[in-house]
Amino acid sequence: MSDLYNTKRCLTLLVCCLLISVSALAQTRPDWIHKLPKAKNNTYRYAVESAIANSENNARNQAIGRVFQTTGNRLGQPVDMAEISRAVQRGDNYDVISRTFNIPINKVCEYTERLSNGSYRVYVLCQVAEKGNIQVQWTTYNECNVTQEFKNGNALLKSAFIPGLGQIGKRHYVEGTLTLISEAALAGAGTLCYLTAQDKLDIMHSDNVSYEDFANARTDYNRLRDASYVIWGAAAGLYVFNLFRAFTMQPKYKDGISLNPVILQDEKAMMAPGVAMRVRF
Repeated sequence: MSDLYNTKRCLTLLVCCLLISVSALAQTRPDWIHKLPKAKNNTYRYAVESAIANSENNARNQAIGRVFQTTGNRLGQPVDMAEISRAVQRGDNYDVISRTFNIPINKVCEYTERLSNGSYRVYVLCQVAEKGNIQVQWTTYNECNVTQEFKNGNALLKSAFIPGLGQIGKRHYVEGTLTLISEAALAGAGTLCYLTAQDKLDIMHSDNVSYEDFANARTDYNRLRDASYVIWGAAAGLYVFNLFRAFTMQPKYKDGISLNPVILQDEKAMMAPGVAMRVRF
């Protein structure tokens, strides 16, 4: 009964850890969507626009077009949105469009979301001229996809609290989940061995125990105690390695594989809901 109770406790702990890790899988938007970065000089500012379309490319082009339009209006150089859209649709480079319409813009970041209806929402972060008729001095921006989830310090704290959670936050889902399961399994196995060893110790200290039972209990106690120490040592080693990986690993900014809802249609025009797998190479 004691072994069964201990096993149930270990399984309950493992399930709780898995449920907590699943909550970390939610996709987090980059910080720049909610809070614009600060410009490094006074010749430009940052601007964010978004658009929704049936394809990722169309949504991106519409968002870029809105940046050109709003910036042109602010600089006193209003342009027709349709004219900007045609230039973007033609595939003109942003610097070419900037020179054509005299609207200095430098696109630095973008972020794509797949909506439940199958369409795409694309956010773009651009550097735009602060004033008209000035020489803009663009600077680099290296945190396009950095979110609170992706920052090394936050990942370290998460993995210190629950092993593997920092890796999951950086979207290394396989490694994070395996780390979590392995750490829980090692900790549970070590605890189970230790508690079972204590049961053997109780037998050794019980009254009216026979010499044979005492000898068997002592042998089992020594074996289980040593096994628990070895397993706990492995768990401690994995925990330290987990912290190192959570702090040093590079985040995956876009999921490699995603499942998205779609509407399937056959040759008889019959429709049914389904799921499509999208792979990014």
